[in-house]
This record gives sequence, structure tokens and C-alpha cells, in this order.
Amino acid sequence: MTQPAPTTKISCRPIRGEDLPVVADLLHAGFPSRTREYWGEALRRLAARTPPEDCVQFGHLLEVGGRPAGVLLMIFSASPDGSGPSIRGNVSSWYVMPEARTYAGLLVLRALRPRAASFINVSPAPWTPPIITAQGFKKFSAGIFAALPAFARRGSANTRLNARPEEWSTMRGIGEADLRLLRDHDAFGCLGLWCETRDGGQPFVFRRRRIKPGGIPCAQLIYCRSLEDLEHHAGALGRFLTLRGMPLLLVPSDRALRGVPGRLFPQRLPIYFRGATAPRIGDLSYTEAALFGF
Repeated sequence: MTQPAPTTKISCRPIRGEDLPVVADLLHAGFPSRTREYWGEALRRLAARTPPEDCVQFGHLLEVGGRPAGVLLMIFSASPDGSGPSIRGNVSSWYVMPEARTYAGLLVLRALRPRAASFINVSPAPWTPPIITAQGFKKFSAGIFAALPAFARRGSANTRLNARPEEWSTMRGIGEADLRLLRDHDAFGCLGLWCETRDGGQPFVFRRRRIKPGGIPCAQLIYCRSLEDLEHHAGALGRFLTLRGMPLLLVPSDRALRGVPGRLFPQRLPIYFRGATAPRIGDLSYTEAALFGF
């Protein structure tokens, strides 16, 4: 592998708006199974967001000799409900051109600089766990529960589900944080639901996915306040999703849902974190799973 000359200038800086076309090219080169148009749309969604103060909007760009040679996308967000880290950085798509991989670590060092943030990696490539472990990441959970929630034994008979964004602000008990969560994820292309009972209400967020091979339609859980809440409302949620062509629900979790038929696939889709506060199972809000559909 050809190495840059010792005098070659190496820099790592935040991605700017004018960098987006070349960033899309780099990401398509690194992840060719996804089209350049896919990456263009992903970057447009990041451009439409306002990250927390002092956090980058897109991530970082590695330049070697003044030419783009690598990219690491970052998605920073504030905790939607106060139960997790106040600032969370999702370490997303990472690619460095082969001739510059000696300097790939610079991207990570720069990306993990904000001390006030905790970091999460929800889709590590199979070969990356030793690398991110050396960077201070710890495995938080691993597993996926494939559920058929419409057949759940539990469920509240008086549950009312509302997926109409124009009506969310009028729902009983919905607060500013819940409303922002639902509206943001509706804009990302997710399905947001306000679940209301006599005892109050709470948000749920799902994303439509297809399982390969065969392209079986399903829903992926993006957000719930707790797995216990999901279990309690599984029947109503499952029937709602089934009527919209998503009878199967994928729940990133290292345990099965109680009272919900399905199968646990352990050690699938591991989630890693780094920071003082661990993430919470059931919360993939504002991550690449929500924005990009990973």
C-alpha cells in the first residue's frame, strides 16, 4: 500500500455544506451496496437538522495533501426524554481510502473529542469490534427479537393510537419533548404513534424495513420509553402495524418480550457505547437507524 510522503499535509476537520458532494462519493465508494442517491438523501436529512450546541452537523473529513481521503459521519442529539445521556453522538458511517488508512484513527480521535457527550455505535461492521473496543467502547447489548405483536397475550383494551401528525398537538398529555420526538421522526420517514389510555399517553416510533432475502416487510422499533411499555401495548401496536403491512416487529434487545410470540436471535446487531451514561434498550431515536434506515 502506497503511503503519503512524510511532508504530505494531513488534516481532519468538520464537514461543511460545500463538501457534501464529495462526501457522498466517498460513502458510496466505501458502501457500494447503497447508491450515491441514498447517501445524498442521508446527507440532506443531516443538513436539515440543528445539532446541539458545539456539536458538528455532519461529522469529519480527512484530507491528505489537500484532497478528501476519508469521512466519518456523526449524528449528535439531545436526550428526547431525559432518561439517557444529555448529549449523544452516534458514530455512523466510516470510510477511508486504502492509500490513507494509516491516518484513519485521526477521524475517530477528532469525532470523540466532545467530553460532554456519550457515544453509541449501533451498526459496527463485523471486523470493527476489536478496533472500537480499543477506542474505549463497550458492548451494551446484542440481539434482535423478531416478534408478532398482534398475537400478544397482553394489551390494554382502551388503547387509542394516533399516527396523524396534524393531531398530535391536541392529544391529551403530550408534552413538548414528546411532540418534538414524534414530529422529527415523522420528517425522517419513520412512523410515529401517540399511544393514549385512561392512565395517560406515551410515544412510540417505528421504521418500515424489509428483511433479506425475500424482502419481507417488517417494522423496526426506534423508540419506546421502556420494553415494559412495549410489552403492555404490544397487542394494540401489533394490530396497527399489521393493518399497514408490517406484521413482524424487530426489537433490538438481548431478551425476548414477555407475553409476545417471537424468536430471539442472540448476538445479532450488537450495540456499543462509550461514555459515563449507558444508552437504554428501546431508544434508537436520532440515530442512523432512524434517519437513514440502517
